[in-house]
Amino acid sequence: MGTGNNEALEAFACEPKLSTELWMVQELSLMLRSTRIPRLLKKHLDTFLKGENGLRVFFPLCGKAVEMKWFADRGHSVVGVEISELGIREFFTEQDLSYSEEPVMEIPGAKVFKSSSGNISLYCCSIFDLPSRANIGKFDRIWDRGALVAINPGDRKRYADIMLSLTRTGFQYLLSVFSYDPTKHAGPPFYVPDAEIKKLFGSMCNIHCLEKVDAFEERHKSWGIDCIIEKLYLFTEK
Repeated sequence: MGTGNNEALEAFACEPKLSTELWMVQELSLMLRSTRIPRLLKKHLDTFLKGENGLRVFFPLCGKAVEMKWFADRGHSVVGVEISELGIREFFTEQDLSYSEEPVMEIPGAKVFKSSSGNISLYCCSIFDLPSRANIGKFDRIWDRGALVAINPGDRKRYADIMLSLTRTGFQYLLSVFSYDPTKHAGPPFYVPDAEIKKLFGSMCNIHCLEKVDAFEERHKSWGIDCIIEKLYLFTEK
């Protein structure tokens, strides 16, 4: 890892409520979400947005995802949460956005970073602290890539409950997960089987698998696998 990544990992270690595993997967999330607009999001954007304007879009474990500016430039309001302050600062720097920062009074040590334009707000704290202690409102859309797959399996139910509590009537929730042989790679990113997705979200959501694509890259060989599939799901209100 480079120096910046080491600093991010050290920042995670200062958060007593996060396990070592979650520091690691948060770092993974930063790497997953920092370089380009995901091709599946681009392909299914019209299905996700349904031609609506002025939406509130939530990014759990946002890292420095370039999609945040992409949505904001299209007139939507973006809110993200990320444990790494370094990742948030790098997002604004790399996207050439001026911003302000202020404490989140309801959560000791938490901060919110806001773009000068006012349509991007990124909270630096644990995803498990934010909605229960600070009022961030409800959302029309949730874009979950690198988040559910990063959460420790034992925390998935709590995470899913938080996500569903943030949805407005008529919401659309787009989820990307990875499928591979979990006997060869323990994660992260963690394998999330179809049955668990239905268990976590099926009581409140209609679940549609929009697409499955081959996501294998040379680097995945170090995980001990030779096949990895990215699956894109769309959740809609029942």
